Amino acid sequence: MAIEYPDILGEVTPARQRYEAGAVQYVGSLSREAVASGEATELVFFLQSVVDVPMDVTLKLSVPVRTGGLRSRPTQLKIGEVETTVPLEPAEVGELRIPIQTSVETPPTTYDIKLEIRGIPKASANRIRAQRSKGRLGETILRDTVGLNLASTIGVGFTAKPRNKLSFKFNVTGEEGDVQEIDLAPTFTSLWTLEEWDIQHRAAREINERRAHIVPYLVPETIYVLLLDEGRRRFADAGIILHVGEAISLAKILTHTVRYFTRNADLQDGLLIPIYMQAYLHDLPTDNAIWLVSEVGYSRIVRLAIALSFALVESALKRQPWLLEEQRALADLVVGNLESGIPLPVEFLYLPLLMGGALVMREVMLEGEDPRQSLQMLAQAKKERA
Repeated sequence: MAIEYPDILGEVTPARQRYEAGAVQYVGSLSREAVASGEATELVFFLQSVVDVPMDVTLKLSVPVRTGGLRSRPTQLKIGEVETTVPLEPAEVGELRIPIQTSVETPPTTYDIKLEIRGIPKASANRIRAQRSKGRLGETILRDTVGLNLASTIGVGFTAKPRNKLSFKFNVTGEEGDVQEIDLAPTFTSLWTLEEWDIQHRAAREINERRAHIVPYLVPETIYVLLLDEGRRRFADAGIILHVGEAISLAKILTHTVRYFTRNADLQDGLLIPIYMQAYLHDLPTDNAIWLVSEVGYSRIVRLAIALSFALVESALKRQPWLLEEQRALADLVVGNLESGIPLPVEFLYLPLLMGGALVMREVMLEGEDPRQSLQMLAQAKKERA
């Protein structure tokens, strides 16, 4: 491949293992695997073109009859169309949702919904995404990378297994739910096109050309105070006036995150490319790396710091008490509230950011600082919050 385009599937779903059918890579699931009679579910597919020409993705559904002895009895499962065709532009990535409606007469049992999928290019095509990749993330403490813009920038590794037929188990319970009359038409949402690639390629090129003038300035001695001040301002806008100990701990985990992601050129790209892309989209200057990272990239650093903090806390506890879905939801809440100014409950500052900050308190040391005093101030702040 002359050019390998970003892996977007790994950005929107934990798709280290995925399938490939013709010219499309895909991951499929049911939005709800069990519903009461009368309720609905959806088949959800993330589709990723692997070629440089337009293509059609065709999906054929087989709605089952009732399993067991009454095979001739109607299931009362409804779909819009047996066959759905989705056109994809070159390299495009998107989400397809196919509604499945039950009725109050749908017999309670487990159904096996079968599906056949095929991606067919409309012209002679060149491959622009690999069938398998190691990525450039390397060994990492991070347990989850979905939504971190790492898969789409440096790659986190995946394997696509050739397969064009799938089946999904779908359980209708004996309970009677709220009857939901829904639009059965499939819906497609585009998630990534070549326009995004143009911006990403520009960002990667600038970072590579100016790396020696960017990374040396992103050291704790220069970035810590800026992140400290920016943290106070951002969280105040979200309704939290930081105590001194809280501000220090927050700045410590954010500084640790920047240091973690500037250890080598691959991680630097993972940190910086999305920040530079954001600057381009808002016509912001990119000649001041410290300002760019600490202000324009603040939300990005917070999101990465949340993932890193969860990993640090889990490592310290030697167990994994939070589901990955819970971690992603918390990150969305914190970042969303910081960006919108909606009040943020203070407990979502402590878990996991300030807990992570406490764990790295001695690793991010400034001249003349006593980490024991900083920890004491954090403990005092927590006591006052209670």
